[in-house]
Amino acid sequence: MRFALAAAVLLALAPAAEKRSVQVDASQVKWVAMNLPGVPAGLQQRLLHENKRNKLTSALVRFPKGFREPRHYHTTCGHSMYILKGKLKSPDGDLTPGTFSYAAVNERHGPFFAEEETEFLFYTDGPFDFFVENGK
Repeated sequence: MRFALAAAVLLALAPAAEKRSVQVDASQVKWVAMNLPGVPAGLQQRLLHENKRNKLTSALVRFPKGFREPRHYHTTCGHSMYILKGKLKSPDGDLTPGTFSYAAVNERHGPFFAEEETEFLFYTDGPFDFFVENGK
């Protein structure tokens, strides 16, 4: 139910640019390591949809227990997170299942610390880029 709600929220936010609908069985998509500059190893994603024309993505992202994502920002996209399982600590409070968060373009956010293995639905509203804030 939470995943359906999250998908509905994200689809409502998405620009209408695709020529056809997409349906994916997320359990059949492999987890793939993500390598971002300044971010420790361990981050994984299941890419559910990529709009190559507008450079928008929808993915499931997993932080292993103990993972720390540094304070960072994005210059070409904002992004949404909907927590499905686990717990992330952030300066703005805990993110637990059912929590929705949006980070705007150029807004500094994080650091995030996974107190438990955490999975969330992640949607970008522009081409994804990633910059660590002053090595924090």
